[in-house]
Amino acid sequence: MFSYVDEGQGEVLVFIHSYLWDKEMWRPQINFFKDRYRCISIDLFGHGNSPLLDIETDLETIAKDIVLFLENLEITMYTYIGLSVGGMLAPYMYKHDKDRIRKIIMMDTYVGVEPHATQELYFNLLDTIEKTHKIPEPLIEKIAPMFFSPQVDRNSKLYLDFANHLRTLKPENIPTIVKMGYAIFGRYGVLEYLSHIQVPLIFITGECDIPRPFKEAQEMAKLNAHSELYSVKNAGHISNLENSDEVNRILDSII
Repeated sequence: MFSYVDEGQGEVLVFIHSYLWDKEMWRPQINFFKDRYRCISIDLFGHGNSPLLDIETDLETIAKDIVLFLENLEITMYTYIGLSVGGMLAPYMYKHDKDRIRKIIMMDTYVGVEPHATQELYFNLLDTIEKTHKIPEPLIEKIAPMFFSPQVDRNSKLYLDFANHLRTLKPENIPTIVKMGYAIFGRYGVLEYLSHIQVPLIFITGECDIPRPFKEAQEMAKLNAHSELYSVKNAGHISNLENSDEVNRILDSII
């Protein structure tokens, strides 16, 4: 069902990436942990090499698909690590698979309703992408900076590789990318789910995250009395890449 990488041996870590990225987004973490853990990183629909969607979807349906996929891999227990949309899927993963989840780590994410102003912005971007069957250059100039801290070097390999990735998305993937976007930014709010999570729950957010500011992580952490909260210095939305050493240090201390 999904394209994925499966490297290492030991207790299982399941990684789910951000919107518009793919399973290789987690390469610094996979390389860091694979000597001690079995690392499974999954491509969401329309991303990387995973299949396309024929119909509209929602986050709960995607989570149930991932649960089934892990069942087919015969995974009995795992730690769930999701960034952005990966984090938004976490409450649903717990709802449908709580007996197999050891720990949940939610990074640079928010499971409340998307604020109206940003929802309107994202829907307008998706409308343009759908009509043009690509991400036009003016949109790339708007979208790419959202994923990084304001101080990121726009001539760095990290930034340029992502911008080029947006330019070279396969046209056949665009309809699924749009469907996924509407599922993400038109999501239901499930903040109340967080209080019911009985496994260790950790929130990690880049201190310079633009789309998912640290105050959202603080809001979510307050809803679960046993949660932990970490801020990643010198990092924006894709904190695991912009400051991979710090994120690896945090993850190593809590996994």
